[in-house]
Amino acid sequence: MGLATYKSCSFNEKRAVLRTFWSCRTHESEKINQAAREYGPYALGLVAVVTVELVIIATLLFARANGWSWVATSATVLSLWSLWWTAQCRSRLSGTAAPAR
Repeated sequence: MGLATYKSCSFNEKRAVLRTFWSCRTHESEKINQAAREYGPYALGLVAVVTVELVIIATLLFARANGWSWVATSATVLSLWSLWWTAQCRSRLSGTAAPAR
């Protein structure tokens, strides 16, 4: 699945797509909902890559007993929460067919 619908959106529609995806709510426009469903796998992949990078950094800082390891650990916890939230938004949007009222 590509981002064909998302790419065909105007700037304001793209903002609506992002708002729709990250709020886990459907939009009254089916075009916006379709674009948000297309955006989901890419958002999940990007957040997952950032999370993996932060896990590696936190692990290396702990292994070296660095004083900054608490920052990396905090960032890792935040990115894990973001990964969970992204997965929740993706599953909610792909599981809904009718727009919210």
